[in-house]
Amino acid sequence: MIVSHQHRFVFIKTRKTAGTSIEIALAEHCGPADIITPIDEVDEQIRRELGHRGPQNFEVRQPASGLGGLISRLFGRNVVRHYNHAPASLIRARIGPQSYDSYRKFCVVRNPWDRAVSLYFWRKNRPGSEKLDEEMSFAEFVRDTPADVLSDAHIFTIDGAAAVDRFVRYENLAEDLTTALAELGLPAIDLPWAKSGTRETKDHYSWIYDDESEARIRELCVWEIDNLGYEFDDRRGNSEE
Repeated sequence: MIVSHQHRFVFIKTRKTAGTSIEIALAEHCGPADIITPIDEVDEQIRRELGHRGPQNFEVRQPASGLGGLISRLFGRNVVRHYNHAPASLIRARIGPQSYDSYRKFCVVRNPWDRAVSLYFWRKNRPGSEKLDEEMSFAEFVRDTPADVLSDAHIFTIDGAAAVDRFVRYENLAEDLTTALAELGLPAIDLPWAKSGTRETKDHYSWIYDDESEARIRELCVWEIDNLGYEFDDRRGNSEE
């Protein structure tokens, strides 16, 4: 997540939508007062090698009063952190409605059925506590994964309404992102493609779905489907795919 006071924009980071790559590239245009949230160390290394700004200003000291406030300050409990997949509602509360509402907000969205497949393979290949069991099937992943992980709508909406000014479509990433940046007076950026290459198959995403999994994504991602026009492109019966 990036808040640029210098260029008056907020980049809201969704999951499996090239968000880390965009964060790394956008950091080149950030000033010393801008908010840049931390990313994985491997990706931070990419950012350092490019000579871009790293994490900064992501800790926020909350106002506190009275004895409770004094204790909080003494023990550092009045400090909260901006984080990479923070929802729009939280960002707005922390930077203030006046700044949030007047800045240009954008995020990347992706076909929810395709995004779930990308998330599944990323979690299977991810080291650490988020790594999936090797034996977990995609159907089990979709069945057992919480709704707020399979859908990103809670990240870019507030009270059910879009909280961004522009949706950049992953399917048209280069062109849409260039347009979004041009609206800010910024040049096009080259993406380093951090965290790519984890999907184990190049088959069309529909091949991994059974009817139950397809229906669960349809149920959970109703905002994306109804408001962004995404559909399940079923190619399971196409022998050429």
